[in-house]
Amino acid sequence: MLLSLCYLVLLYPSYHKQQDIWRYYSMSQDCIVRLHNQSEKIVSSPCKANSSQSKFSVLYPGKQLHGIPVFVQKGKIPHLGTALYKPPLGFRGCEKQLQEVMEMLPQAGLPDEVASASCTRCIVVGNGGILRGSRLGAFIDQHNIIIRMNSGPVVGHEIDVGWKTTLRITYPEGAPQSPWDYDPSSLFVLVTYKSTDLAWLNAMVRKKPMNLWQKMWFWQSVVESIPIEPKNYRILNLDIVRETALNFLGFSEPHDNHWRWKQVLPTLGVISIITALHLCDEVNLAGFGYDMTRPDLPLHYYETIRMNAMNAQAVHNVNREKLFLASLVKAKVVNDLTGGVSW
Repeated sequence: MLLSLCYLVLLYPSYHKQQDIWRYYSMSQDCIVRLHNQSEKIVSSPCKANSSQSKFSVLYPGKQLHGIPVFVQKGKIPHLGTALYKPPLGFRGCEKQLQEVMEMLPQAGLPDEVASASCTRCIVVGNGGILRGSRLGAFIDQHNIIIRMNSGPVVGHEIDVGWKTTLRITYPEGAPQSPWDYDPSSLFVLVTYKSTDLAWLNAMVRKKPMNLWQKMWFWQSVVESIPIEPKNYRILNLDIVRETALNFLGFSEPHDNHWRWKQVLPTLGVISIITALHLCDEVNLAGFGYDMTRPDLPLHYYETIRMNAMNAQAVHNVNREKLFLASLVKAKVVNDLTGGVSW
């Protein structure tokens, strides 16, 4: 809890250029030592089987993690919510597109070298500005599974975020544009927010361009080529998203009407943490935490967008997610290596 006090934040006049933002956001050497000592203690201790899931069950006895597949399995389209919910809570209405893509993907589980581990220690690496200057890269890379999200880059930031990637969880608009941000041995995990996302994945796997009509359904430009093989693609089971939204965060049931865009959804960060809790024996976090009391802080470790950008969105409930994550950290369901969740 005291780690967040280590961060020195200086407010700056409005006339400063945006590229100067990092000059006013730094981490003291004492703070770095504390972060490293805590991380060393965690990654050097023996992995405890089923540790995070068992603690989660105690914390939320009525909301236990269900034994559902994390990825869509070939020939086994998820049924729990498919008939009731459209993306991103279910695959209703796009079963055909899903089946077509699954026919092109030769594998559906974790790589053998990861799946065969007797005890799996994982870390979910958020994109928070709190990672910048942390020098936690070496500790992050000691985990069995390293989960990254969206376009969070590795190249040029290795000292803070590590260089290994096991899973990159994203959607088309969030996927990295640079080929250097794709580890050819990692898994690319698609979260389906709309049926066109599956058409995009189809094009990526086949290495064919999308047509103009398909491109019109994305709210920003999407990458048109990804340098990985079909065996490295996965599709997240949307039962995970629905479980996160309705069971763990307590969001309202979606209304199937013309105003569904107002539906409150979990951030990809929380979705990735729940995914890790399904996959891993021990789960750690780094790069999480929105300090909304300091709107001028950098939101991400790799760009100068500021924290107050979160106020402009109406899709996520940041305050509810913050309480949920804080409860996980307090109960030691997960360990927060950067200390931002307590803000």
